Amino acid sequence: MERSATRQLSSCTAVAAILASLVVAPGCVIDPASTSLILLCLCVSTFLCVGHGRQRRARLEAENLRRAIASGQHRHIEQRLRRELSLAMAGEAISIERQWLARAQLGGLLVAEWRLAEAAEIYALPSPKLSPHLQALAAYGHHELAVLATVPTRERLHSIRRDRNACLRLLPATYRQTVARAWAALEGLCLQRMGHTRRAISSLETGLESLGYNPARVVYLYHLAQAYESVGQLDAAVHYYSQAAAAFPGTRLASEASCRQNQLSHQTGCAIFRRMLPEPPPSTVA
Repeated sequence: MERSATRQLSSCTAVAAILASLVVAPGCVIDPASTSLILLCLCVSTFLCVGHGRQRRARLEAENLRRAIASGQHRHIEQRLRRELSLAMAGEAISIERQWLARAQLGGLLVAEWRLAEAAEIYALPSPKLSPHLQALAAYGHHELAVLATVPTRERLHSIRRDRNACLRLLPATYRQTVARAWAALEGLCLQRMGHTRRAISSLETGLESLGYNPARVVYLYHLAQAYESVGQLDAAVHYYSQAAAAFPGTRLASEASCRQNQLSHQTGCAIFRRMLPEPPPSTVA
């Protein structure tokens, strides 16, 4: 029991070190609240699992991925992540934690580019039995895909909330609120796809600050912009379309967001609202 408590205290200290390094890293001024997606990947997949070296490597890779997205140089990262997962499938000694961090990064890239079928293949790859921490990380990815690829149901929403609660129970109380924001973004995405627009706006805005390290941030921004457009708040819609256009240049959603921003900026209240495919049910103000 004493040894277990010592390991848990050491892990908590490691997580705190991650947050500190994110805030003080040279050239990287980041509010701690913006790190919840990387916490979801790091705390959930590495809490009680890996040491400082792997945590530092994961943080640096998240930074590199964000810079690559901003500069349009993300394709080589996609290729490297695919090679790493292929080596793992071929029997190379790559830890299960490392494999799932790679899946989360690659899945996020594919979702951002609306390559949902490919993302589903990544999450469907065979895997050994997962620890509760990795189950939470996998659940987040599976829910995100399901919400985008189909019209989500009330059961899906309940499942997201159930897995969120299970995930948060794994984390120290200090970080639960931070990681909860990432789940709030996912819940807001689900609500918007279900047509519960006003509730979606609240959850998406709560969770947006958590998505700084999520390649799929463009998807959440686009849906928040659509939510505001559907309720007639066009200034807010233009604002978030602008952010979506800049979040991942060259993707389908970024291009559509830029087009929509331009159309709304030159029209007043008479713009035709266009939804993203696959079409969700008609918006229900709730």
